[in-house]
Amino acid sequence: MQKRPTFYPLLLLVCWTGLMFGADYVVINNSVRQALSVHFVPTIGKMVRSEIGKGATSHRGIEIGYNYTVNGIDYTGHHYRYDDRTAAWEYSTAIDAFPRWSARKVYYDPGNPADSILDPGLDGCDLLMLLFAMPLNIVTLALWVGLGRIWFEKKHSERAGGVPILKKPGEIRAQMAEFSPAAVTGGALAIASFVAAFPVVSMGGFAPSMRMMLVVWAIVFGIAAAALVWAIKRNRSGDYDLRIDEASGAVTLPQTDGRRTRLKVARNEILGICLQRRITRNPSGNYFSYLPAIDCAGQGAGSPVIRLVTWGWTEAKGRAFAEWLSDQLGVEFKGVQAEQ
Repeated sequence: MQKRPTFYPLLLLVCWTGLMFGADYVVINNSVRQALSVHFVPTIGKMVRSEIGKGATSHRGIEIGYNYTVNGIDYTGHHYRYDDRTAAWEYSTAIDAFPRWSARKVYYDPGNPADSILDPGLDGCDLLMLLFAMPLNIVTLALWVGLGRIWFEKKHSERAGGVPILKKPGEIRAQMAEFSPAAVTGGALAIASFVAAFPVVSMGGFAPSMRMMLVVWAIVFGIAAAALVWAIKRNRSGDYDLRIDEASGAVTLPQTDGRRTRLKVARNEILGICLQRRITRNPSGNYFSYLPAIDCAGQGAGSPVIRLVTWGWTEAKGRAFAEWLSDQLGVEFKGVQAEQ
């Protein structure tokens, strides 16, 4: 049976998502347990093992053991921290602080005394791991959302391709903003967290201070919040709305496809609506996207075609919107054409 061209990219995305879920579970589970450990009760324990662990090719994690007693019952613990096998840790520093046969404080869960660690609470490394994971998770989520939209648009035909249509006194508006506030905010959060990781590691290594990481996370979330406010204000400004004057049939074009000002086209200049096909070539093959456009009366030879969006849509969405617009203007839908 012949596989569809999207089979292998989808399989790769599924495998990648599985790896991300596994990594996220480890990071979040360890971070939550570390945060809850601030309520653990201290006691004195004796170190019986304290050495750097060995991985397949290099040193890996901490091999640690300690004995302690709670309510007359003896326990043995094996955690320095819940994330004590992460590669970000300076293993020798922890080993030096807890030498074998020394007496050290042990922190145990009063509800489950067998659960214990030597270093309770969150630290900068925990927040750094979350910073590393943020852009990867956002990109993965964006890929799945994009696939979901493509599938939905193929299975369901929405009015105007799902573009929001507003009825105003004397005019009809189609909201053509390329990105929603949620998409802008997610993109800003991903970029800010990715960029912030470099100065953090350069200044604080892989074990930065808690204070540094709190400042960095405040900056990252501040940038995301500013992007959200900017996107909402931008989309509500009306600059990215396609406006149809119901009395004259004139169309005011949105500030998309590089236009910095609104452009008004008279009804008698509009010859039709078309759907331009854009071909993007990459190593895995050709990718097709579609841009609704207005075919206008030009001077001399040729007729200019004005694209209504910057980035291409799926064929189903582009065709539905182009057909809706041609119906609203009472002009011909000229079908799919090669991008000019």
